[in-house]
Amino acid sequence: MTEQSSGQTFDLFKGLNTLRETVSRTIEDSISALSGTQLLPLDIYETETHIVIVAGPLSGIQPEQIDVSVTGDTLTIKGETKPDLDVPEEQFLRRERRFGAFARTIKLPQPVRADQADAEFKEGLLKIMLPKIESSDPRVIDIRKVEV
Repeated sequence: MTEQSSGQTFDLFKGLNTLRETVSRTIEDSISALSGTQLLPLDIYETETHIVIVAGPLSGIQPEQIDVSVTGDTLTIKGETKPDLDVPEEQFLRRERRFGAFARTIKLPQPVRADQADAEFKEGLLKIMLPKIESSDPRVIDIRKVEV
């Protein structure tokens, strides 16, 4: 950490992590715009026993329209949102809400038990709970001397 002139401390590693996240988000937004798919915003956190992913908001979509899969250490969420207004395109003065296909694939920070995963959809937010695989404690291995 370094001291700033205002008396506040600056955490260099936190600052670099924030910069990395901003650059990643900008790149993902650009790729989404070029590919015609929406970027699905995610919050990812961990508890003592789970990796938790909160995706959304996903307005105008039902849970059965969302596909969630875990393959190895990769989570994929995909689906499609559709316009909820029956208004001809030429009548819009401004249209800022996005509709269409969305997909997000992320590498999970540690192994999970995909067969015990749970998900819920509430008020437009998808919450996925992935139980962590308990890490085994380090084991000391004795080495035998072998006579030739």
